[in-house]
Amino acid sequence: MDLIRIGAFELYPSERMLCAAGKPVDLGARAFDLLLVLVEHQGRLVTKTVLLERVWPRVIVDENNLPAQIASLRRVLGAGAIRTVPGFGYRLELPVSDGAAADSAPPSIAAPRERAPPQLSVPRRAWPSRLGPLVGRDGDLNELQKVLGQACLVTIVGIAGVGKTRIAQEILARETEKPGTSVAWVSLQPLNEAQHIPSAIALALGLSLPEAADGFAALRQALERTPVLLILDGAEQFGDALATHLKELVSQTQGVRALVTSQVPLGVPGETVYRLPPLPVPHRGMAPPEAARFAAVELFTQRAAAADRRFELSPANTSGVAEICRRLDGNPLALELAAARVPALGLDALLERLEDRFRLLRVPGRPTNPRHGALHTAFDWSYSLLTASEQRVFNRLGTFAGSFSLNSAARCVADETIDTAEAIDLVGRLVDRSLVTALPVDPPRYALFETARYFAVGRLTAVHELESAQERMAATMLDLLDSAYQEYWSLDEAIWLHRYEPELDNVRAAIDWAGAHDRTLGVALYGSAWPLFVETDLCAEGRNRFAQAVTLLSDALPSNRVGRFWEAVTTYDSDRQCDRARYAAELAAKMHAATGDLRSHYYALTQLAFNWRGDDSAARAAFDAARCLEDPVWPARLLTHGALTEGALLMSRGQFVEARTAYRRAVRLALTVSDRQALAATVNIVELDTACGDTASALQLGRPLALSLRHSGRRETRFELLGALFNALLIAGDITEARATGAELFELAHRLDAAQLYTVLDAMAFLACVEGRYGVAARIITVAPALGVITCTTSGFSRFSNSQQSR
Repeated sequence: MDLIRIGAFELYPSERMLCAAGKPVDLGARAFDLLLVLVEHQGRLVTKTVLLERVWPRVIVDENNLPAQIASLRRVLGAGAIRTVPGFGYRLELPVSDGAAADSAPPSIAAPRERAPPQLSVPRRAWPSRLGPLVGRDGDLNELQKVLGQACLVTIVGIAGVGKTRIAQEILARETEKPGTSVAWVSLQPLNEAQHIPSAIALALGLSLPEAADGFAALRQALERTPVLLILDGAEQFGDALATHLKELVSQTQGVRALVTSQVPLGVPGETVYRLPPLPVPHRGMAPPEAARFAAVELFTQRAAAADRRFELSPANTSGVAEICRRLDGNPLALELAAARVPALGLDALLERLEDRFRLLRVPGRPTNPRHGALHTAFDWSYSLLTASEQRVFNRLGTFAGSFSLNSAARCVADETIDTAEAIDLVGRLVDRSLVTALPVDPPRYALFETARYFAVGRLTAVHELESAQERMAATMLDLLDSAYQEYWSLDEAIWLHRYEPELDNVRAAIDWAGAHDRTLGVALYGSAWPLFVETDLCAEGRNRFAQAVTLLSDALPSNRVGRFWEAVTTYDSDRQCDRARYAAELAAKMHAATGDLRSHYYALTQLAFNWRGDDSAARAAFDAARCLEDPVWPARLLTHGALTEGALLMSRGQFVEARTAYRRAVRLALTVSDRQALAATVNIVELDTACGDTASALQLGRPLALSLRHSGRRETRFELLGALFNALLIAGDITEARATGAELFELAHRLDAAQLYTVLDAMAFLACVEGRYGVAARIITVAPALGVITCTTSGFSRFSNSQQSR
């Protein structure tokens, strides 16, 4: 028999009849259809949309018709028969069973049976649509599923646009395929108040909650023994209002798990935070086939091809795509928006306009969504969730061009309203909100992704604070460089580099800004930066910056800053442009003498002596003056420089025994600073052995030293050693190895500067003469000026002439 029992009522669907105690009940057609839909869902929540579609198919009706029909059903079935879930829909509260099951039950049984744990049938219409395959996230997906198997509360955290929602969608799809567990998707973005969250969860689960009850308490009761995974998307706007209730929900039920996407962790006990990184991007200089395998390149290529079927990744355009991926930090949202611009702009124009990325990366006509819309909109949403103090700190951190330490950040952002301790705490909060990235290094360093930095600079510009913030950052870098300068002379070189080399990008940005806006800062930064540029093999950059920096000098500047400025110049030019190096050393010595800085005065005098090597009396006078100042308790690096200068002067005079003693003293002193500094000092002994004619000793010491220097990062020192080896090999008659060493010299010179390239061409001309290839030698010497290789030396010509005469 076609019979369904609804509480005390009998429903005959095929007869379209409802009976009470066997007697038909008068019920309208729409009300009857409405009852059929509610019975079909058997106690689960039915949304208004579903009811309207099923009861009034293909008809546009006023929503007020629905409450009217519900009221007519309640008059027949009883006031409590249908529960209203405000804003969502309705649920039938009466028990439903088929006629056979009802007939088999004894009529005398009145006590209710204990219910088994409910098996939820989650309405899929609330699920988000999937937008094609997920690129580059297999590792993250596998790790997240592993974490979900071990933890009840997992939060996916990441910067705007990184793909938190998208990866949660994929988790939803994967978990749905597993038997025995219900999965529900709950979008929190449309909600304005935390009190609406329980109703949103209930709607996603197909439940109805008692009216006027504590929503989360009712959820805990309804889901006490129900295995279910709740995926809550976009929780950052609710904070503690959600965190505590969600923790209680998962901890006080037996089967509820929660996966949350947010820009900030919930911060409750038992939470497992999974920080979703951007997609990996290829390094600069990587070969196209290798770069093409990176997930960011794959995503960009896929989306660009979808926007323009003619687009293909090729060896010719892979480097451009890779650069776009790097500039956009591997952020999936930014990559997708950029790829959509390829048909209109092409790769080259797109890359050129990335500095204006927030205006560029929008989709015309696309509805604005606070979390998933254009790039600027996504960052605006994140920024709007910050407090005023957090916003101020984030803005100022945008002036850093590279990573920064916590101390530098605090120094840069602290002001009359934010002290250093609070600044450190605020930086930590920005890390939690994924707007600042904590780098996996020791000691900890932090950074803004390039897109976040552009956004922060934009905010500073909008409130007219950019220049003051940049000045603050430049002053912070000067304090840091002053500390680095003092530590340079005594701290182990490896430790010193580990501490200060990561500041290079910030130092460059500070020098660039100060050069255009603040003379005093510009001169001071240039002067104190020289140890950093020297130890990172960037002497050429230091020399290239001289033309701009020298225009900043004025008589009003402090003598100690001007002295250190000229100290930097003489260091960069030493043994390259000897005339300017001597001039700078004389000025530095004069300034340091006036300020009473004995150590700096000593260093300037040794530089003066070193660059006077061709003039015995002047060099000796400068070095004797330095020796009068020398104190044996000074740092080893400074004394090493003095010993090396002494050795160079003695060798130029032909006093080889005394020079060897000085060089060995330099090596002993250098070993107390670092092995790397000792390697640099040992190169001078190779040069000395070559000058003495002891090529066997020079080669025995120089060959293994050359191998060591290949991995030390000291290109300048390596160049000097290879030059000495080249000469030793020529003297020893080993032309084959000399030719290989010359090729290595030439390759290295291309990465240094014109002066070094001239030295190599000079050596190549001499090698050609030794081999009897005079035409080749002549062409090398002739072409050198055309290559821009012009120096004051004429040794190449003299060697060539002498070789011809000897023949």
